[in-house]
Amino acid sequence: MNRSLRLSSCLMAFAGVLAGCSSTGAAAPSAPPVTVAATPAPATAPPAAAATPRAEQRPSAGSTSAPAARPAPTTTFEAPPAATFEEAVGRAGQELLSEARGALGNEPRPLIIDPLIDANTGAQTVSTVRMGSQLEGLVKTRYAGWSVRPFTRETLASKPLLLIGTLTPINTERVVDTPPDAFRVWLTLIDLRTGKVVAKRLDRATIGSVNPDPLPFYRDSPTWHKDKTILGYINSCQINTKPGDPADPDYLARLPAAAVVNEATMAYDQGDIQRANRLYREARPVADTGDLRVLNGLYLTSWKLGQRDEAKDAFDHLVLSGLELKRLPVKMLFEPGKTAFMQIGDLPVQYQLWTTSLAQQAGQVDACIRIVGHTSRTGSARANEALSRQRAEAVRRMLEQHNRRLAARLSATGVGSREALVGIGTDDARDALDRRVEFRVVDCV
Repeated sequence: MNRSLRLSSCLMAFAGVLAGCSSTGAAAPSAPPVTVAATPAPATAPPAAAATPRAEQRPSAGSTSAPAARPAPTTTFEAPPAATFEEAVGRAGQELLSEARGALGNEPRPLIIDPLIDANTGAQTVSTVRMGSQLEGLVKTRYAGWSVRPFTRETLASKPLLLIGTLTPINTERVVDTPPDAFRVWLTLIDLRTGKVVAKRLDRATIGSVNPDPLPFYRDSPTWHKDKTILGYINSCQINTKPGDPADPDYLARLPAAAVVNEATMAYDQGDIQRANRLYREARPVADTGDLRVLNGLYLTSWKLGQRDEAKDAFDHLVLSGLELKRLPVKMLFEPGKTAFMQIGDLPVQYQLWTTSLAQQAGQVDACIRIVGHTSRTGSARANEALSRQRAEAVRRMLEQHNRRLAARLSATGVGSREALVGIGTDDARDALDRRVEFRVVDCV
């Protein structure tokens, strides 16, 4: 039922349930435009709902020259039919920058890009990097007065223009538990002098033209969920704001830490583990205490440097962060169709650390914990649900072995692929988050 996972996806590990789904690599069908009023959505919407488009905006036809007057703020958003990735990013980027130039005039300004992300997972992918590069090229070739600078602590001090964006798999028909048929593109420009949104655009790209493979840091991270920092980014970028609104204040306050994290993550992806570890340590005092990029970074780099005590401390904080938010997804790699972990490299040793930490920290929570297994969209729904439940039960037994007092407060269930975050059914690093085990804090009955 499952394809073999590549070795490169091993550390994408600790997710429940390898079961998959047929590939959805075909181009998305054109969907009729949808116009929705810009009513803010709750910042704490559950991950399963994130794949559903809430509101979409159709770019108006624009030219390379700046408009003479500031356009009226957009209050409704409409999606055009999906185009190839490059076309969708190009038309959204051109309209965004044209609208921003009309609002700001021709004054020379530095411009930085806070790395674009997948809004379902918070991760950077191959295509979010491509999107950032394409937008940077567009600024350089058509808006020479705005000089693109690297996203660092030094460039933030000049209060530049800030470009952010998300690229997220969606089902345009809003059908639950159905493979995505497009990727949604949100782009937003913020003026850091005022802290306000200047312009924003929405578009859609076809499934087959997008590569959602996560970057090495996100592939290797043991856990991922939308922490306060990522939620602030998404709230600023998507439907929760319109031109003229302030960007999310928590997001703006954490930008200095985000700049250090950006440097650290680039160092990690380049294989410079020592420098990455130093930068993650620098970021920790100024970042939110639950910032997962910092905690995952400290765990990964400490483990690779042989610093086991430091790695365990970082993982303990990862667990505490998730339990505080009452939802902690953890990525584990199981043998295809089985409830046993794959025996590759030092993963069994890491799993021992993870389950020990989970048992210890869960024992300090004054509530019950439901362990939920998930699968990717491969195979039958009935088989996926059964396998996801069996793997959740296996993890429950492991935690009880580490902490017998947890037995009365743990339960296990499986949801198959009904809450897939990526949903493309490739059964590799791209959709590893779909094969996860979640620990949800619930009231004891």
